[in-house]
Amino acid sequence: MFTSLHADKLTVLGGSIPLDGRVSWVPQGATGFQPSNAYLLSEGSSRLLIDSGLAVHREEILEDLATLIGEGGGVSIFFTRSEMDCVSNLEPIAGRFDIERLFTGGVINPFDAFDDVSRLALRGRRHQIDAQRTEEGDSMARAAEIEIGPGRVLSVESPLLRLLPTFWGWDEETGTLFTSDTFTHGVMERPDGQRVIDSTVEDTTTVEQVAGHLYAKYEWIPRSTCGPLREWLQDKFDSLDPEIVAPSRGCVLKGRDVVRRHLDFMLDALTPQLV
Repeated sequence: MFTSLHADKLTVLGGSIPLDGRVSWVPQGATGFQPSNAYLLSEGSSRLLIDSGLAVHREEILEDLATLIGEGGGVSIFFTRSEMDCVSNLEPIAGRFDIERLFTGGVINPFDAFDDVSRLALRGRRHQIDAQRTEEGDSMARAAEIEIGPGRVLSVESPLLRLLPTFWGWDEETGTLFTSDTFTHGVMERPDGQRVIDSTVEDTTTVEQVAGHLYAKYEWIPRSTCGPLREWLQDKFDSLDPEIVAPSRGCVLKGRDVVRRHLDFMLDALTPQLV
């Protein structure tokens, strides 16, 4: 079931997956349930969906979208990564709703798994997003601004902390930073548990938990000099001061005190000798 994060401006959709030893992107021995997230940003009659969730949650995503935008309604989609946990539900969404614009990056074609009819119908609506470098070679330059609706944009950039081509999004209207496959450490005890960590819930997160999830994806971090990553991450959060951190999987972090606490966990995790 979807959860409103900011009045009628931002909603999280999706389901959860059991951490029972079969999931490769979490640390060995992880337990509980991890949310898989898609986010719907709304501005008037305009809608932008960030990621589409796992294929196993196809029906939840489709039914939630039908409730939120109406059967057959129009929606644009932005993929933070061209990986299956982000793009799996593109084809069923395209079969039931009107995809107005599709924003993707990297070299992997999200239409590869489509039949020919669906691929041809959507090709003209695709917009390629690529990271731009400054004259100093800084790959963190802003890559694009996606219009959500009149007067509201999603700022998109390529983060310093990444493996494959990855994009983060910043929605100033709701104070939300969409972090794709980073800050994924929040898990639930039950499949129907609270998928948002805020001031109303007991937060038992530890730096060891954050580090475990981070190293499961970025296994090279414990052997690396992470000073530039820490500095970049600190500067990013200082400049934006996000109210919400919204990863593609894991619990949403909501509230500046909560966000800052988890940022501190992440900064400590990027200092491996301290963990």
